[in-house]
Amino acid sequence: MKLSHDKAFLAACILVSLIAIPAFSQDAGTTAGAEAPAPAPAPITDSTPPVKEIAIYGEVQAVDAPANNLSVQYYDYDSDSEKTAEITINTDTKLENVLALGDIKKGDWVDVTYVEKDGRNAAKVVTVEKEETPAPDDEISPQAALPASVPAEQ
Repeated sequence: MKLSHDKAFLAACILVSLIAIPAFSQDAGTTAGAEAPAPAPAPITDSTPPVKEIAIYGEVQAVDAPANNLSVQYYDYDSDSEKTAEITINTDTKLENVLALGDIKKGDWVDVTYVEKDGRNAAKVVTVEKEETPAPDDEISPQAALPASVPAEQ
């Protein structure tokens, strides 16, 4: 008879645990039959996509100072071809190595960072690459002309 008492005890323990577990697992603030609180609303985010800056390096093909435009031919590695970009210069554009758009000439090499805005390529930064001019021959010191292995005379 001992076996039937063990079975009855085991059945009672299972029944009590099936009833007790759901009761203990509920939130303290909710009662049976009450709805759970609604989740907090998601934070409002800006739906506009971030502005992508594009950087090119190329040769100036034309400068239209009255219209504040610059035409730059550059090599597009993605399409493996030469392209020309029409760049608009505005008051927010930072010019480096020149004072004004009129100082940029056809044939100059430029680094341009721009964004596509309102169907135009609005320049953020335009850097004109300046050629380094070597020092004239008469300004080279005699010691600088000697090879490094020849000691200078004292």
